[in-house]
Amino acid sequence: MSAAVSSAAESTTPNAAVSRSVRLVRVIVLLFSGMAIAFSATMHEQLGFDLGITSAALGAIAVAHLIEWFARRSTSRSSLPLLLGVVAVAAAVAIPLSSSAIGFAVLIAAWSLVSALLEFIGAAVQPGSRQDSTLLGGAGVLLALLALLVREDPVAVLGFFGAYAVIAGVFLGISAFDTRAHDGRSTSDSAAVAGAPAAEQSSADAR
Repeated sequence: MSAAVSSAAESTTPNAAVSRSVRLVRVIVLLFSGMAIAFSATMHEQLGFDLGITSAALGAIAVAHLIEWFARRSTSRSSLPLLLGVVAVAAAVAIPLSSSAIGFAVLIAAWSLVSALLEFIGAAVQPGSRQDSTLLGGAGVLLALLALLVREDPVAVLGFFGAYAVIAGVFLGISAFDTRAHDGRSTSDSAAVAGAPAAEQSSADAR
């Protein structure tokens, strides 16, 4: 009976959040990518440069996702960060192989849409396990739509990608320093842990 109570308590306890330093890795990568795109505007007319800087940014984003996955492995069975990292790696590898503006736009749209869907799935399956997943999902869908609308203008596509990186980085940074969400998780964890012995005692009294 005590084992059943313990498992019930564990099932109601959300996955432990990763440390702030791990979350800030993704924030730094996104903000740096957005700033690098913004401050290299004079070179955006060169398709080769656009492909290169986007590929580098996606590669760095993939590394940030994989770091989060490694950090979560001991406390969570979620494979979402791993999937996000794999998708980003695939996009980072495919983009330099594109030889046209339309191909560049389609790859950006595909990456952002798949990542958005993964964020939405993560928010639905494990509520509260990731910060701003709904916002990131919505931003990803918007980026995909905008990239397809301006598919023949690689400068605009790169600009929208940079704007996405800055917006996502800002909101993830705010979440990383938001103590209210952390306090809420800590309170629920404490309540679950405290409730388990009480349930065991009630079961013993009933017997």
